[in-house]
Amino acid sequence: MADFRGRPAYLQIADDIRSQILDGTLQAEDRLPSEADLMADYGVSRIVVRNAVEVLRSEGLVVKQQGRGSFVRAQRPQRTRVVGDLYSERPEGSPFAASARASGQVPEWEYQTRRTTASKTIADRLGIAAGDPVMRTSYRFFADGEPAMLSTSFEPLAITEGTPVEQPEGGPVTGVVPRMDAIGIHITHVVEDVTGRSARPYEAETLKVPVGVPILAIERTYYAKSRPVETADIVVSSDRYVLSYRLPVPPRAD
Repeated sequence: MADFRGRPAYLQIADDIRSQILDGTLQAEDRLPSEADLMADYGVSRIVVRNAVEVLRSEGLVVKQQGRGSFVRAQRPQRTRVVGDLYSERPEGSPFAASARASGQVPEWEYQTRRTTASKTIADRLGIAAGDPVMRTSYRFFADGEPAMLSTSFEPLAITEGTPVEQPEGGPVTGVVPRMDAIGIHITHVVEDVTGRSARPYEAETLKVPVGVPILAIERTYYAKSRPVETADIVVSSDRYVLSYRLPVPPRAD
């Protein structure tokens, strides 16, 4: 039986199930445990379980199927892939800083870095094994003093451990591209998958997202040829941030 002191029980249960979904323990289209099983697992009433599942449903993480139960929501198969021109010239620092300055804004950010191990989801994106060591850095970015973006990045320590750029913000250079250049690993391309969804509680609070306003979630991965060297989950509020891309068109062949 779980010990629910502090936050309401239904929110703590929602937190627990959400974590299982986000780290890949519960996969897309997996069925959540039944209400009876959740009641037994957490030692709570049916209404508490239903409230917890409703929180996850409102966040777009689960869907209810009449007579069958609740399932982890599958990602839509059609995902728009866009690559902008932030990299038309080789970056010398943070892409966010360059973008903010180009818009006439003053960029700032705060961060926390720690060593951890890769969840299944992150391992799949980095082409490593679940449980392999990674460097995790959580950022909060500001433009003109206002929160503009959240980002959580992961780098395999098999690449950076023991090098001058092991710490993403503590070495001689910052920014993924120049840091990797410094150790002889040269980024060849960047992939960004952009989706929209409801803000989760921490995101809404931190980015000051109004109720009902969706966020844009960007899954970005840097590659050196076919090898992923860094992946990040980026969140911006759609009411204050425009993703604008300039894509070159090849000249007409006469």
